[in-house]
Amino acid sequence: VQNKLFPQAISYLEKTFQVRKSTGTILLSRQCATNQYLRRKADPHRYCQGACASHTRCGPVIVPEKHLQQCRVCNESEWHCGPTGLPDQEGVRDADFVLYVSALTTERCGHENIIAYAAYCQLEAEMDRQNSILLLSSRPIAGYANLCPNMISTQAQEFVGMLSTVKHEIIHALGFSAGLFAFYRDDDGKPLTTRYADGLPPFNESLGLYQWSNKVVQKAVRLWDVRGGKMLRHTVYLLITPRVVEEARKHFNCPILEGMELENQGGMGTELNHWEKRLLENEAMTGSHTQNRVFSRITLALMEDTGWYKANYSMAEKLDWGRNKGCDFVMKSCKFWIDQKRQKRQLISPYCDTLRSNPLQLTCRQDQRAVAVCNLQKFPKQLPQEYQYFDNLNGVPAEDLPYYGGSVEIADYCPFSQEFSWHLSGEFQRSSDCRIIENQPDPTKNYGAEKYGPNSVCLIQKSAFVMEQCRRKLSYPDWGSGCYQISCSPQGLHVWVKDTAYLCSRSGQVLTVSIQMNGWIHVGNLICPACADFCDSCPPEQDPPASNFTRAAPIDLCSCSSSLVVTLWLLMANLIPLLTGLFLCA
Repeated sequence: VQNKLFPQAISYLEKTFQVRKSTGTILLSRQCATNQYLRRKADPHRYCQGACASHTRCGPVIVPEKHLQQCRVCNESEWHCGPTGLPDQEGVRDADFVLYVSALTTERCGHENIIAYAAYCQLEAEMDRQNSILLLSSRPIAGYANLCPNMISTQAQEFVGMLSTVKHEIIHALGFSAGLFAFYRDDDGKPLTTRYADGLPPFNESLGLYQWSNKVVQKAVRLWDVRGGKMLRHTVYLLITPRVVEEARKHFNCPILEGMELENQGGMGTELNHWEKRLLENEAMTGSHTQNRVFSRITLALMEDTGWYKANYSMAEKLDWGRNKGCDFVMKSCKFWIDQKRQKRQLISPYCDTLRSNPLQLTCRQDQRAVAVCNLQKFPKQLPQEYQYFDNLNGVPAEDLPYYGGSVEIADYCPFSQEFSWHLSGEFQRSSDCRIIENQPDPTKNYGAEKYGPNSVCLIQKSAFVMEQCRRKLSYPDWGSGCYQISCSPQGLHVWVKDTAYLCSRSGQVLTVSIQMNGWIHVGNLICPACADFCDSCPPEQDPPASNFTRAAPIDLCSCSSSLVVTLWLLMANLIPLLTGLFLCA
């Protein structure tokens, strides 16, 4: 946590965001003994009624005394206010933001699947001298991030996910928070939400936060297709600041999109504090970690639209989910999208309608960087009518259809192909991300002759791979895709299986694979991806030439013990694939 996670996260954020107006030295206000604060007109300080608290906290962390301002109090009559006790301390010099980090088992960590949570602590107070009013806050100057110890992983395969979580939480503290929307400013530094004389915007008692104006967030109603040919009115909240609108319209290729939809589920800490999972599935600022999280231009645009930062868009990561899908995708239910694609006999990607079953039908994640499985499942209770999307599913009786939906609630129960991890006796073994070399299967369990590593991608298998040895044949029941190394050349894209390169002359070409590995012959068929998906330069597609590959020369396979078959099956039977759906904030 201290030596790797946070240093790398902070380095990324320092390269990505630059504070528009530097603070210099940060001194934090002390908390009050009674938790009651007073403000005086044209005074940037806040006062305690009676006395300051003995300790000032930022989240679960006690703030060091040297970071604090002098205590300021008002007497009971509130007529006399002034400083008392120790003078201002040295503060934190040459800093724009102070982050207090902890790894404590708090009450919030007790919530199911919570990895971490974060928030800002204090805002910078600034006077509008021209109008003699206090404008609380230029921006957050202090915040905290707490990682729940029971969710911290030391597995090498999970480091990238943990790093993304830390970045995610710090971004909440810096600006992406419903509690800060009311404090956003325009490019001229003017508040987007009207302030009272005390420098604060109106407070919304029901939400428990300061109420933003319709220059920041607007409510909209979508016409929402559901099961049975019905259409409901679906209410959404959209963040409508200028750069966010521009980037969202470009991403989805929808010129009439009003803004970027905020999460409408997940409860306090998730709702309104993240992007809508249905629309930006693996964007890092959605409310749960499912797979391959990226910080997109849309998130960088939001941080710039706070009025507090300049964003370096070269640090944005490519987001494939929803890209160029159009207005129907971003403004209508996933049922509408699925039905339209079915009618046109097109792929319903990024959604799916394959039931999770045993054995698993494997596929590829949308970006083809991980093996995946469709997360469509049956729930114990009927889903709310708003999230019932299917008029028919293969093998499902009509009366059971209301029970079926995607496993991720905050994606509005829309089913999609999702990366997963294998567990043995409850312990994490490996994930299905093709790029992580530590995910390489044990040689005795590598039925599909797969290769994991930085140059590997997910390819569809036309049929189950078979391992042959003498008269014995083994095939893994869970099949449909696997991870294989690729390379690019002037001739096009090559797929490597062990030491053999297979040229893909066109997308959809079937590669017949036959290689020898670890005393077994591995036989199977792979479907070529589009060269342009992975290579910068590709020749025109054409039908492949007659294959010049021959089956690997057999060796003396018959000397091996037949007990190996039993061992393989016993080991594989205990490997359980589990979908990931960890909430990032409570």
